[in-house]
Amino acid sequence: MSLLVLLVAAQGASIAYWYIRSRRHRWTEDQSRLLRSEHTHAGRLALVGEIAGSIAHEISQPLSSILTNADAADSLLSAPNPPLEEVRRMLGDIRRDDLRANEIVRHLHSLLKRRELHTTMIDLNEVAATALDLVQPIARKRLVTVRSFLDPSLPPIHGDSIHLEQVLLNLMMNAMDAMASNTAGAAERILDVRTSRYDKYSAAITVTDTGPGVVAEYRPKIFESFFSTKKEGMGLGLAIARTIVHAHGGKIWQEGTSTGGAAFKFTIPLQAV
Repeated sequence: MSLLVLLVAAQGASIAYWYIRSRRHRWTEDQSRLLRSEHTHAGRLALVGEIAGSIAHEISQPLSSILTNADAADSLLSAPNPPLEEVRRMLGDIRRDDLRANEIVRHLHSLLKRRELHTTMIDLNEVAATALDLVQPIARKRLVTVRSFLDPSLPPIHGDSIHLEQVLLNLMMNAMDAMASNTAGAAERILDVRTSRYDKYSAAITVTDTGPGVVAEYRPKIFESFFSTKKEGMGLGLAIARTIVHAHGGKIWQEGTSTGGAAFKFTIPLQAV
């Protein structure tokens, strides 16, 4: 066999090797991306499962009001001279309650859908406000006072509102769990959620509680997959939160507080990454 043939054969083998390696690398990346997507979606399903009972109560209230107003309006319209202004007021209440129930259902549907991360220009305060609305029923049930401090001067960010809401919901649920387990701690359970300008290039959300704080030996592990201090915890919530924040080009970490509780903060760039 001539030297030229050997060189051509060697070059062909090299090309084939790099082609196969490239395909394998892309396949591995695709599988890793799919796995992250599956974990993220599973995490959202778990969160919705935790808040489902309270959300059902939130939906039942406007539906009950709709039925009451509809019956009252029907009764008034049966009168010889129906008070039309009163009926119009009732119809306005029915419309308001219907929109409220529809918004809750629509948002739950958004949380339950499987979706890849897709960034657009969003208002971080709106993300925080929506998440706060969802946890308020749970907070009332657990006797937790929720306080929000949303910076009105915060500029828009590039992000995925559903994924970032998932991060915030997870942090707030963890905070309430921590305060529930703190039988010897602060008498008042307070959950603070704050949006702020972190630096010139990024915005931040901070979730602070009055629970027992994070044990020092656990701090290096809390964002690792399958690490949990809860008896029934799967240890995926904070790991998924970190994945989502990192996918946005941000950072997430835990801090202590002067009152002994815990503070979790994450940042999101103000420009596309």
